[in-house]
Amino acid sequence: MALWMALNFAGARAQGLTECHHIGFEAGLPTFPANWPGTSAYDEWAGSAATELYQKWQRRPPGKRANYLKFGINSPFYAPFHKLLDLPGVPEAYPQVTADGLECRMKRLRKITSKKKEGCLSDQMDIDEDADLNSTVASRSSGSTADMWLLTGELLATAAASLLASTRTAAHEDPALPTAFLAWAAPLLEAVRSPNYNSNSDTTKDIALLQHCLVRVRLVCVGRGVPAENGPICTSLAKQTGDAIGFVMTSSFSLARGCGIAVGACSLYGLYQAWLSAAESKHAKSLGLTVQSLDGSPSISTSFVVLP
Repeated sequence: MALWMALNFAGARAQGLTECHHIGFEAGLPTFPANWPGTSAYDEWAGSAATELYQKWQRRPPGKRANYLKFGINSPFYAPFHKLLDLPGVPEAYPQVTADGLECRMKRLRKITSKKKEGCLSDQMDIDEDADLNSTVASRSSGSTADMWLLTGELLATAAASLLASTRTAAHEDPALPTAFLAWAAPLLEAVRSPNYNSNSDTTKDIALLQHCLVRVRLVCVGRGVPAENGPICTSLAKQTGDAIGFVMTSSFSLARGCGIAVGACSLYGLYQAWLSAAESKHAKSLGLTVQSLDGSPSISTSFVVLP
């Protein structure tokens, strides 16, 4: 205790994990483990937060709960990066909530008159409640986020940013072909490969590697509003939540910038689709993303940069 008092009198300030997260967020930088998907630490952190959100949502009366299915949100409590990258199963740390568990409707109340052993009569309300946590939770699967990989480091972030700033060439005449995506991401693939890599290997492995890549982005709102955590990130031309290319991990109002900001992660293939949409659109002046809300309110337009 004497050491801590001496440090405080000398001007030192204690900093915990929460303060470290706030400082990194205001600086627009990712923090561990909240912004590190694909790791076991992130799965434990996100799973704990998702379980708390789900239990809080479930404790509300059925008629007062947010109806996420009405707005097309199938995963409101955590960011389903495994589904975004077409990975099987759901990590065990997450609440395994089925679509029936998210169904929000008022059940009919039945009034039953029963007689107690003491001989007195009492009216009891027998409420046909929604299924409990155990019945709305699907069976645990062996899914994990081990097959996804996160793009980190200044070298790879610079390579990914250069891809998004590139212009469309003849190699992208048919963007639906996997070879077009491979040709677009070739500079990034060269940066990922080791010097002893055989360039004549099977291209299907390279495409699978790139399709399981996550790219962290910093989203800055261009108008009012704050992006919702776990909200789907879509291209500016997307009209459905099924067109999500990523998800928000952390978000808040930034006192340093005076607007809402967020840190999210998008699939590399999703950013490729956003790049194609901006290249094909005659009205898109710059590549931007939108974050869809969880409660049906209007989407929030954002600008973004790739984070290392």
